Amino acid sequence: MILTSAVLLIAAAVFVFASGTKEDKRLGPEGVMTEFVSAMKTGDFNKAYALCDSASMQGHLDAYIQMWQEKSQKDSAAFSTMTEILAGTEVHFEGVTEADGTCVVEYALEMNGNRKKCSAQLRLEEGEWKLVEITGRQ
Repeated sequence: MILTSAVLLIAAAVFVFASGTKEDKRLGPEGVMTEFVSAMKTGDFNKAYALCDSASMQGHLDAYIQMWQEKSQKDSAAFSTMTEILAGTEVHFEGVTEADGTCVVEYALEMNGNRKKCSAQLRLEEGEWKLVEITGRQ
């Protein structure tokens, strides 16, 4: 009984120290973009919304979700192909500029040998980076 209690106590201590504080887990701008792309690739739209300034990103997210829903309802083969392509999408960061609580992340999405360059604007809100806008770039 004492051994079991000691093991549980040690396990709890390891969990607390390994978990860190909430501040330790806050994502930087590139981390937010990585998590956002991952959420969009898998259809985890609640997570995507949580990473955004919802007012400014509403149109972008709504258009993507509508396309996702239309594809999933119309043709399961086309939807399956789309999700396979999205699963293989890679994010390549090309630069980060940060100043006065805003940040611009230059990145490229690579899918099936095609590369699309994008720029994301983020804003620091209550200590967390939130995605404000995504635009294409040359």
